[in-house]
Order: sequence, then structure tokens, then C-alpha cells
Amino acid sequence: MFTKRPLSKEVAHECAAIYPEFPDTFWSFKHALKFLGKRAAQPPLGLMTVAALLPATWRKRLVDTNVERLRDRDLAWADVVLLSGMHIQRNSLKTIVERCRRAGCELL
Repeated sequence: MFTKRPLSKEVAHECAAIYPEFPDTFWSFKHALKFLGKRAAQPPLGLMTVAALLPATWRKRLVDTNVERLRDRDLAWADVVLLSGMHIQRNSLKTIVERCRRAGCELL
């Protein structure tokens, strides 16, 4: 697989932490969140925790696809992509993995 550059602690890398979208089900709370003035029910705390453990020289960007669209420029910017999700998010996760592979991002 093509990668943009080898991973290293000493080199500044760009890391996109991407959280897949929940489908529109009872458990997504998509319609109930409007009443609360919220855009998402569960923030991606696991991704944020792992991103915080990465080397300080790495630049990080969080994309929660439940509240914003994953843009091509996010993937073009990233050398590395962190993914996390649950079984219910598998369709969104598969789509994100395919996009990352086409963009040449290293997946973690």
C-alpha cells in the first residue's frame, strides 16, 4: 500500500481521528437530539484519548461524521488515520476505510 511517508516519532505527522456515523436508528437519538440542541449523543472519547497519547510533534484533527462531513481535503491532509467504532457503525466504517486506502493514508 502506498503511504505518504514513513511514520516516525521525530517527524511531524498529520493524524486524522475519524469517528464513523451512526445509522438512523432508535439508539442514534438523531431525532431526539434536536430537542436538546445537541448534534451528537456520544462524543468519540476513545479516539480523543488515543490521539492525546500520540507524539506531541504530530498534528491532530478530529472528524466526527455524526456532526460533520468527511472531506477529501481531510484525507489529503492526513498521513495517518485513527478509526474507532462499534458494530452498528460498520457500514460507515467500511466506507471510511475505502476512502482512506484510496487516499494513501496509513490506517491505525
